[in-house]
Amino acid sequence: MEFDSRAREWDKDPVKIERAKKFAREVKHVIETGSNKSLTAIEFGCGTGQVSFFLKDIFREIHLIDTSEGMLEVLHEKIRDHQIHNMFPRLRDILHDGLGMENPDVIYTLMSLHHIEELQKVLKLFTDNLSANGYLIIGDLVKEDGSFHDHAPDFKGHNGFSRQQLLEMLEPAGLKEVVYKEFFSITKKYENGTTKDFPLFFMALQKIK
Repeated sequence: MEFDSRAREWDKDPVKIERAKKFAREVKHVIETGSNKSLTAIEFGCGTGQVSFFLKDIFREIHLIDTSEGMLEVLHEKIRDHQIHNMFPRLRDILHDGLGMENPDVIYTLMSLHHIEELQKVLKLFTDNLSANGYLIIGDLVKEDGSFHDHAPDFKGHNGFSRQQLLEMLEPAGLKEVVYKEFFSITKKYENGTTKDFPLFFMALQKIK
């Protein structure tokens, strides 16, 4: 599996760390839990847990879900080394195994949804299980021309998402948009020496029914 082989190097990329830090900062602005620390959360597609390490002090517990054993192995080691007691890694295919957590207050995901072929089913699982007034928070690629994954000819996911596309899927399920903004940009360098910027969006929605 691609992500298993990249797990040991994942945290050595400063761009990924900065991306996670900025996404986490936006999450904090939305939920504003302060020191209450009563909310529960799920990070979907957690990888090595970069985002959740920036958020661990504002949640009572975080369940971190991924399908990559290699990523979760690194995450387990980090949790042990830092003696963290409110982060719980889970190896799960949620379409078969479910979320494994009852009514989380917040579900957040960064750069994972564009890899999901059965996107509508995954989003339905999120919205059905989210607690009343809970938040679904998404960070991902703004709709692009497919060149972001041009190095991966077998890629079967999505070429980013438009704001309207996600709203059309999520509003009928009872979610209301709270925030939408671009918060980061990834610069890709190509073999011919050219570069291209790919903006990422931050989208937060609240369950209102």
